[in-house]
Amino acid sequence: MANYVNITQQEAEEFLFPQGFRQIELPGTRELVYGKRIDRDGLVLSLRVYTGINPNGQSRDVGTDAMRCNIFWRNDEGELKKVATSKRVHRVAGWKKNLQSRLDELKIEKKCSDCGSPMVLRKGKNGEFYGCASFPACRHTERKADG
Repeated sequence: MANYVNITQQEAEEFLFPQGFRQIELPGTRELVYGKRIDRDGLVLSLRVYTGINPNGQSRDVGTDAMRCNIFWRNDEGELKKVATSKRVHRVAGWKKNLQSRLDELKIEKKCSDCGSPMVLRKGKNGEFYGCASFPACRHTERKADG
């Protein structure tokens, strides 16, 4: 079993700041959150890292220790929607490598040809496909190319 490591605010920022992340304040959030804006094919997205680090700069206790990465998008009505999420990143010795891997995997690759919203990779009974993030208002889907 991997051993838990304490990650400080300074360590998180030394890893995230060179990648363009900045600390963001989110009402009701009791952990440090870092975000950056991503402009991709005319889509404006927000990539966020929820750290599991308390506002005092120290890691939470074991058991509440995972970091998470999410991509958000604001639709035409101004609603903020989570359109992609990563697997959890446990705070173990290899956390930087694991977090970088999650950030690299987490991406929006397509824009809906019908409405311009992000296309999200989904899994269905017939395998993976892209579905519009504006579902159910937009029901556009596309097959995922094999490979």
